[in-house]
Amino acid sequence: MFPRVSTTGLLGCLVLAAFGAPAGLAAQADESNAGNGGFYLGLAFPLGQMSATMRKSVDNTAPNTLVPEPRRGQVFEDEASGDALSYGVGLVAGYRKSFSGGAYFLDAAAELETHGGDVEAQFAGVGVSTERKQLGESWPDRWNLDPETSYGVTLRLGGSPGGLQSRGISLYVLGGIRFAGAQFTNHYDGCFATEPCDPSEFQSGQEDRDMDFTVWKSGIGLEKTLSERIALRVEASYSVYAREEWTTEFEDVVVTVRSSMKASEAGLTAGLLLRP
Repeated sequence: MFPRVSTTGLLGCLVLAAFGAPAGLAAQADESNAGNGGFYLGLAFPLGQMSATMRKSVDNTAPNTLVPEPRRGQVFEDEASGDALSYGVGLVAGYRKSFSGGAYFLDAAAELETHGGDVEAQFAGVGVSTERKQLGESWPDRWNLDPETSYGVTLRLGGSPGGLQSRGISLYVLGGIRFAGAQFTNHYDGCFATEPCDPSEFQSGQEDRDMDFTVWKSGIGLEKTLSERIALRVEASYSVYAREEWTTEFEDVVVTVRSSMKASEAGLTAGLLLRP
């Protein structure tokens, strides 16, 4: 799990990175202005499709489990996937170093984004009862994953070969790492008793969990210079979220539930850059 960082603190760090650099770096920025190099600030507007898959394994194999036959000694596994439209807004602070007369560049940027879009899914449920809601079964839980805030660093390498430089157009590839927070909620309804329950005896509730993902991002982009200080960029990217895993122990009935969540996201990001 990664520590949560407040949005206000991150904004302050990004602004400091853009304006509080040593004088030596500022001099380099002035030197490379002809190739649109130097420090810049920007806004980003991502839009895409986020997919998530949760796996669940209900283990009743402990010798002292209180789960009765015929579920005793069995492991029930289930999987559910969902997707949703993702969107957001972000702040970018970066530095670009131009070379070969401004035809090529290497760009490094710190980025902070807030996200929206709620992925929802429901397990089919696995067990031996009709409702698949008795003790020790994999209940047909309904869950949702709500992305919140992400921050990280992205590198961009590209240039303006041929006649693109005279038109103020750059093409590049990008790669980066982000740390993304999300709120996970699981809604359940089932039997917690060792004796079979009637549907009227099922207990309902929800489990809330804060999740922190490491995200690897790659893609391509196009940038168009509008003036000496302003540029527009459009990027297509694909992000892979490292798998999150956790275990829930029901010690009173000796049942172990192992869960995991993985996600990915494909989308487009429009951006506006300003060079001070």
